[in-house]
This record gives sequence, C-alpha cells and structure tokens, in this order.
Amino acid sequence: MRIVIDLQACQSESRVRGIGRYSMSLTKAIARQAGRHEIWIAVSDRFPDTISNIRVELEGLVPKERIATFSVPGLVMEENRQNVWRTHTAELLREHFLAGLHPDIVHVSSLFEGYYQDVVSSIGVFANKIPTTVTLYDLIPLIHQETYLPNPRIKDYYLRKIQSLKNADRILAISEYSKQEAIKALGFNNEEIVNISAAIDTHFKPCEISAEEKNIFFNRHKITRPFLLYAPGGFDERKNVMGLMTAFANLPDHIRGEYQLLIIGKIPNEQLEKITRHIKTVGLRQGELVFTGYVDDANLVTFYNLCTLFVFPSFYEGFGLPLLEAMSCGAAVIASNTTSIPEVVGRTDALFDPARPEEITKLMQVVLQDEPFRQNLREYGREQSKKFSWDHSAKKAIAAFEEMYLVNSAKGKEKNFDSEVNYKKLLTSLAKINVSIAPTNRDLGNTADSMALNTPLPNSRQILVDISVLVHGDSKSGIQRVVRSILLELLKSPPPGYKVRPIYFDDVRYRYANHFVNDFLGNQAAELDDGVVDITRDDIYLGLDLSAHLTLAIRGYLEKLNALGVKLIFVVYDIILIQHSEWWAEGTGKIFLQWLQSISEIATGLVCISNAVADEVQEWLDANPPDRIDPIQIGYFHLGADIENSAPSTGLSKNADEVLKALSWAPSFLMVGTIEPRKGHAQALSAFETLWDEGVEANLVIVGKGGWLMDHLIERLNSHPMLGKRLFWLQGISDEYLAHLYPLSSAVLMASEAEGFGLPIIEAARHGVPLILRDLPVFREIAGDHAAYFSGITSRSLATALIQWLEEYHLKKTPSSKGIHFLSWEESAQSLVNLMQDPQDANWVIVWNGGKDGRKK
Repeated sequence: MRIVIDLQACQSESRVRGIGRYSMSLTKAIARQAGRHEIWIAVSDRFPDTISNIRVELEGLVPKERIATFSVPGLVMEENRQNVWRTHTAELLREHFLAGLHPDIVHVSSLFEGYYQDVVSSIGVFANKIPTTVTLYDLIPLIHQETYLPNPRIKDYYLRKIQSLKNADRILAISEYSKQEAIKALGFNNEEIVNISAAIDTHFKPCEISAEEKNIFFNRHKITRPFLLYAPGGFDERKNVMGLMTAFANLPDHIRGEYQLLIIGKIPNEQLEKITRHIKTVGLRQGELVFTGYVDDANLVTFYNLCTLFVFPSFYEGFGLPLLEAMSCGAAVIASNTTSIPEVVGRTDALFDPARPEEITKLMQVVLQDEPFRQNLREYGREQSKKFSWDHSAKKAIAAFEEMYLVNSAKGKEKNFDSEVNYKKLLTSLAKINVSIAPTNRDLGNTADSMALNTPLPNSRQILVDISVLVHGDSKSGIQRVVRSILLELLKSPPPGYKVRPIYFDDVRYRYANHFVNDFLGNQAAELDDGVVDITRDDIYLGLDLSAHLTLAIRGYLEKLNALGVKLIFVVYDIILIQHSEWWAEGTGKIFLQWLQSISEIATGLVCISNAVADEVQEWLDANPPDRIDPIQIGYFHLGADIENSAPSTGLSKNADEVLKALSWAPSFLMVGTIEPRKGHAQALSAFETLWDEGVEANLVIVGKGGWLMDHLIERLNSHPMLGKRLFWLQGISDEYLAHLYPLSSAVLMASEAEGFGLPIIEAARHGVPLILRDLPVFREIAGDHAAYFSGITSRSLATALIQWLEEYHLKKTPSSKGIHFLSWEESAQSLVNLMQDPQDANWVIVWNGGKDGRKK
C-alpha cells in the first residue's frame, strides 16, 4: 500500500504541543513498522520554515523525495473573513494534490485545525474516493459547546470539521475514552473506530543529574526550592490550571513554604489577566509560583526528573501525554479521575476529583508527607509507562489501514487517478465556489501557480538551467565557456524522463529562455515567447551560471522551491572572491559572500568543479555554519576539453596568419585567461623580460581580455617594445582561433595564484601541449605528474623555472601532458547529471551537517 500521512500538525502551533509530538512520533513508528508498505508525507508550503525540521526528523525512515509539499494560494485561516474564497479553494487544491500522489490510504494527523492558522484540512470535498483515516484526540468543543463554541463563526467552522470527520473511513482514537465518546456523540459503529492508544518518545526517561547541574538548572529557571510540576500543553478552562493554584494555596503553610509550584507552557495574552487576578485572589505569595514559558523536550525531561510531584488536574483529556512522560522519567504522579486519564495512570489511589480543589490539596499533602508512598508512585509509574509503545500504536494503525485496503479490494473499488479527468474536475469545482467575497486577480493568479506546483504531469519533469547571466550577454569568460558547453550537451542529450529548460530571471520572475535557445541552436524558424516558468516538486533547479548579483532578488523564490521539495543544485566554480577579496573591486566580495551564504542555506547540493574546491567549500562551511538543520551534499565534477563541442565562437583575426607564423620561429608559451590580479600575468611578463634581456629566444602569448584592477599592467602591455615581436596579446579572440594556438605552443603556462579548476590545462593536454603550472593543489589534482611545477611569486623565481624547463625541452625531457585524463564536454555534462539524479553518486564526496561531515571517499 501507499500510505500518505498529512503532517500539518507538525507545522502549525500544534508542533510544540501534545498533538504535534503525538503526530510525529506515530508517523515515525508507522514508518518503522511499514514493512513492504510505502510511506509518503504531505506538508503545506504555508509553513516553509518547518519543512526542513520534518525532513530531518524523518531522515532514514522516509526518503526525502517522499515528503511532498502542496501549495495553496495565500492566507487561508478561517478567522479572517477575507480568506473565505482561498480557504475553500485550498481545500480543493489539497485534496486534488493528495489524489495525485496515488494513495491507497490517506491519514490525517490533525483534522481540527485551520481557524487561527493557515492549516488546510478536509475530507471528501473533492476526492471522496480516497480511503481516509483521521486521528481523533477528543471531541471537547462538541461536548462542551457553550464553553468552546460561543462564537457562531467558530461553531460553523468546527461543525464543518465534524462533517469531514464523518466522511472518514476509519477513526484512529488515542484512547478508549475518545473512542466511546465518538460512538456516543457521532453514531459511529464500533468497527469504524480503532483505539490505537498513545506513547511517548524514548528520551523521556530517568537521568542522572549532578548537584552542580541541578544548581545551574534551578538558577536558570528561578527555582529556589523543591517543586511540584504541571505541564498542561495549554491554559484553556479544561486544563484546570486555576484549580491547581487554588489547591496549592490551600496547603498548610509549612508545606507551602517548603515547595514551589511550577507550571510549564506559554500563557496566551487573552488569559494572562485572568490568571494574574486568580493568583491574587487565592493568596499565592511571591516566589511560590513559577511560570517557565515554553520549554523544549530536553529541558522538559529535566523538569520531570527533578520534580518532587507531578500533578495533572485536567477536567478533560483525549489521552494525557504529559502523564506518561512524567511517569517514564520516574516522577511521582497524581491526576484527575476523569475521561481518559485513569487509563493512563492505572491506579485509583493516585486520582482525585478535579472539580474539588480540596481533594487535590489533600492528595498532594499525603504524597508530599509520605516518602514511601511517593517512592512507590515513582516505581509504579515507570512500570506502568512501559505498557505504552509507539510501535504498538503503529501496528494497530497499520492493521486498520490493511483491513480497509482489503475491504476496498474485495468490493472491487479502483483508484481513479486519471490526471486529466481530475484536473478538469478541479477546475469545475473551483468554478462552483460560491462565497460572499469574490477572489481578486491576485488570488486567481496565485491559484494558477499553486495548481501548476501541485500537479506534476506525466513525463513533464524539468531540469531548469539558470543561465541568467549568459542570456544578457556572453562575456566569453571561463565560466561562460563552461555554461555554454554544459548547456549545449544537456540540450543535445536530455537525461531520460526530463526536459532541459534554460531559464533566466527578468528582474521580476523567472522565464523560459526560449529566444536565447533558438539563437543558441540556430533554430531561426521557431517563434516562442519567453513564458513564465512552471515548476513542480519533481523538477531540478540547476544554478549553472554564477548569478551572485541576483541573490537578494531570487532568494524568496528559491526558498519556496526548497519547501516544495525541488532539488536545488548550484555549481560552485571557486570561492576565491572571499578568500582574496583584494583581487576584486571593492564590494564585489560582499556580493559573492551573500550568494555563497544564501545557497549554502537553501541548496540540496553544491557541485564544485574540482575536489580541491569541494574541500575549500567544506572548510568555509565549518567556519561559517549556514542557518539550516538538514545536511547538504558537496560534490565535484571535472570540465570538458573539446572546444569544438562547446558551442565555440568562430572567426579568425585579420592578422591571425601572421601571429601563427611568428609562433613557429621560437618556443612559445601560451597563457589563457582574463587579465586579472590572481592570474599571475604581471609576474610572467617580468619573467619573460628577464629572459629577453638575457638573450633567450622565447615568445609569450597572452589570450584574454583586460580585466579589473590591472590598469598598470595593461598599459605596460600596450606600450611594450616586444609587443608583436616576442609578446603577443590577443584580446577577445574566438574559440576557433584559440584552437589553432594550442598545437603551435611549446607549453601552456598557468601562473595563477588561485583557481577553481584550470580549463586550459585539459585543453592543452588534449593537444599534447606540455604544461608549466604554479604548484597549487587543484593543478596537482588535474595534472598530477604530467606537468612541470614552479613556486614563488618573484619574476626571478619564474624566470629560473622557465630557463630550466627550456633546457629540458631542448633535450626532450619535459613532462608530457598526454597522460592527463580529460573528459569531453559530453562526459562532463553526464557527470553533472549523475550528481543531480543520484544522491549516492561517488562524486558526492562530503555530506556536510553542522561541521560533522561524512566523507564517502
């Protein structure tokens, strides 16, 4: 079976309360016990900050690609009347989305949400043929309508949820009390409701706390003496917090003076004044009562372990998870004798009537003054808590799913998931929404976007290649050559099951780069508009271009894609801009840093162009941990060497024949790359000036445009007496011209002080041209022992290395570059595709997780 669990309960405010903890724990247990069944998770894009947490919680239990995010067109909470159209629309969109996951069972972890938050829950408003189950916690508002449903709008909202509950095929109650209550109040049959009970996580257990740790904990929470504890998970009337305060205030003075009362939980603003007034009324003194506010599970365990007595005075509970948590931690527990609570506590002498504060006071006094009884409660509680298990609850839930599946199969019910039929049905259903507040144009546009995001069509998966820089102009830099080359190969041979769609950002939104692709491929006949990009969760976004200047503009859009589960893969060419910001114009490093920080927070993977860059990125992440909780993969691929297959620019300069002829008269050293501070051109020119002064016959050929912060060197080049004789500076020449230069060169010289790869190395190796390289780790990675290396930054150090190389050259003893392994651009693109598609690919070398990386090589 394919079981889809709606886990919005772990996204809303419920995530920090019992419902959220219950939902996540049960989901984990179902995944553990699933066997041959397939578990999927459905979450909402209205809570993007919670999705990474859910992925991490379920890591190893539910594959990331099975955590599917549905989109809704904006605010949908029913408290605001302006949301009414969007609310009804969102219900249809969600159920249509769930149908598109092809489930055998849909389980709703929390149905009664959505009035105060943007949770979307319904059953049967669209896909009424999907077998659906619901967790039932309680029916408190239905049973006590005068207290919980005084507002007609809230009542209408709640009764609509009750109707959805009645549309469910099975109810999974969290206690026998909740089950019997649903049978009595709603008329369900006994077979339609299963009591799967509840449990707590294993970290709720007794723990050793040293005296020093206890003192620190007490000081942090303003605890001055032994304490009684209550963890309500809320402050509404049924929790009876004020009854507990009254009971504590009625304790004899000598006991009150010995203990404090601690209440865990965040007090809602609307109840703060009432609680404050009650504290004064019952006469609680300064320091006797402590409100801790919200605490996480780790601190909650400590509170349970340190309390003298845990008191649970609730009037009404569907189960009462705090009871089980406290007992599991070894706390002495007393509680109300109502609803489901006796099922959890399991002994009558630990129960009291919550409506009678004097009974609470009496039992508290007995336990506090009778150490053997208190110790007995502790020992009993630990044993009682062992009767409750999430795995046991999960097995009961799965058994209910299986029974439903068999019944439906026996009846010959077939799932109707024809995407075209369901899509038309959705459009018809949306058109029939009849509410008093009509949708705006923006609502309609957002709905169209959500429909596209929620509805992956067969064979419509896309690799969206971001070429925002290339579209606006080809600078013919090394990065642009890579972008052109990889893009061409992806367009020529799309991965099976994917369409390759180049896209660009137009300052407002992403568009398909149709016009650019037509020109790029020479397809002049096609006339396509650059339409707005449609994205679904099965797509892959590839940040192939370096679009650092767009970081702030596109961050929100990429965050939405991340929440939807779209793979976000970014190519990192190097991080030299932040390692040596002095090599660029002021402010450039800051822009690049923003880009690197942004992609490290939202990316699925960072693909570097060498293993050396991958190591540098890992080191940077260790020193600058991104704001994320889920791991990020770091990998690498190598670039291609076949210029002719890289969408090369063509054409030769007028004096090309003259230059090519001049290179054959003496050993010629070729430097390829933009003239910029890190490339070592100034050192190379000075070294050759030394050689020329010493009578050495050698040519220096520089291929590359003049860059930034190099005005002095550019002036030297333009006015150099050897220009056109022994010095040749070829600016902005075509790839075709460069392909002619390689085989005529005696060696390729790379004097760069930092590089991400070194594309000229493999282009030279392909032509069998020897190499003289600065001794950098990345150059060693690519060329190994098949190149000559030099160190030092002075002109004399390089000149000496060149003279030595020339001596070996004339003796034919220089290292040959023919042993260098190089890829074609087709192979390079395939390596990148493998990384995008396979999270286990060997070239994913690092899984970075808060500085704790796991290398696969």
